[in-house]
Amino acid sequence: MKRISILLVALTLGTVSQARADVQRNFEDAPSNPLVTPWSRPQPTYVVQDPGLPVLQGDAVHAAPNFSNVIYLNNCKAGGGCRINPGGNNSTSLIPTSSIPDVQSTVQPFAYSDAVWQQVVACVKQSYAAFAVEVTDVRPTSGNYHMAIVAGVPQDVQMQQGVGGVSPFSCGYIPNAVSFSFANIYGGSVDDICWTVAQETAHSWGLDHKFDNRDPMTYLSSGPSRKVFQNSPGACGEFNARNCQCGGSTMNSFAAILQTFGSNVPTPPMVAIQTPKDGDTVAANFPIKAAISDDISVTKAELRIDGMLVSTQTTSVGGVYIWNAPASVGQGRHKITITGYDIANTTATVDINVTLGMACGKPADCDKDTDTCVDGRCVAGSGVQGGLGSTCAVGTECASGQCASNADGEMHCVEMCTPSVDGCPSGFTCLETGADVGVCWPGGDDGGGCSTGGNDAAPGLLALGFVALLVTRRRRK
Repeated sequence: MKRISILLVALTLGTVSQARADVQRNFEDAPSNPLVTPWSRPQPTYVVQDPGLPVLQGDAVHAAPNFSNVIYLNNCKAGGGCRINPGGNNSTSLIPTSSIPDVQSTVQPFAYSDAVWQQVVACVKQSYAAFAVEVTDVRPTSGNYHMAIVAGVPQDVQMQQGVGGVSPFSCGYIPNAVSFSFANIYGGSVDDICWTVAQETAHSWGLDHKFDNRDPMTYLSSGPSRKVFQNSPGACGEFNARNCQCGGSTMNSFAAILQTFGSNVPTPPMVAIQTPKDGDTVAANFPIKAAISDDISVTKAELRIDGMLVSTQTTSVGGVYIWNAPASVGQGRHKITITGYDIANTTATVDINVTLGMACGKPADCDKDTDTCVDGRCVAGSGVQGGLGSTCAVGTECASGQCASNADGEMHCVEMCTPSVDGCPSGFTCLETGADVGVCWPGGDDGGGCSTGGNDAAPGLLALGFVALLVTRRRRK
């Protein structure tokens, strides 16, 4: 008698523990009673491995001579089908042996076109792109490998109707395993076939079902049609959360595969800032748009302005992440930094510089006669209340929102400037307060421009301690 037991949903309900909704939200289509709710798609399952056959765990996986990181996708088209003998798992035999069928069996060939097949192969490769896993549809001539049969129907190996795939399963790595993804029942849906292949191959490495509709180990059809191994712990389960078959209450499918095979050379995301362009002059609350893509999956995008984290987004519109700059961003030159993250937390970062305010080359370029020009933008000049150089006590008294004091206690309204640009108006000096960051402070010759050196005023001002300027910013409502 074959010493295996099929783990179906009905057999696990007695040990189900409900996940907390505020922790796990990725199960929108979980029915309240799966026994009376028809499955929306043929569901993959697993079969417990005969304990008499080898199962590798921990360091023994990598030390074993029959360990392999190769997945051979077999569509059974060569020879008009795949012959499978019952017995211990051995994918390398001339006629493979498997613990799944009861008798010698033949799996029908993949029922769809070669173009569909190539899409399936590409999808499975993408599913495992983050890991040191080799996916091929050419049978290796030597060595060890997992054989993923992607063809046929469940009845080909004496499985019941409604089973989308099946794999041997144990709490560890099963060498030279043979898994079955019954592609011919999915109507040519590449995403469904790919999802099943990813789940069945991973079962043979000890991964349980996961109660997360984004992950290939899930039973749930909601969420993205193309599933991605999630790099986060989550409850095990089919249509309800439960403890995991191999212990513990959660499973991280990404981490489990990574521990078994190691990481592939990471491919960072591609980040392109679409709006604004580098060097643009922008208005308040200006929009920021960045297109971010990855060969596997983008998990989040971060916006920083002048090095400070402003916002993190986990969703996009067609791969484009959109923000509006906060109202607290004052006039002047600012660095916009966008960072994209993939599923393995590999990052890519792009910087641009923009100027908030009307563009100008000289004060006469500004619309208002009372404005002056600082670093290429129009700002309130010294002739108006709160303009550049006005005396102040707090930032709210300044048009720029910035009131600075020196070591002698003098306080003036200032504008941010870049010392290397030399862009302060006549009568002001750009005093450095950080790495190529400064403020326009009263002082300097009447020839226009500013410098921390090169005029009579700057050396004396530096000696008085102006580099220790204390800046207070206006609180915006």
